[in-house]
Amino acid sequence: MAFIQVSARLNPVQLRRAPKALGAKTTSETLQRALDLVTEKAAHDRVLQRYSGVGKPDAFSEDY
Repeated sequence: MAFIQVSARLNPVQLRRAPKALGAKTTSETLQRALDLVTEKAAHDRVLQRYSGVGKPDAFSEDY
């Protein structure tokens, strides 16, 4: 996969803390791991919502 170069304005405090939290050594690795986490969480949330009953019309029905 080819990577692209981007320019972004980031909070310097978060950028100093994030590598340790993510176990990354470089800024690029930090940002890649953060994006991986966000996209994985979104996929996980979609599965949970689809199969948990949340958001369905009768999700909180009192009729059992």
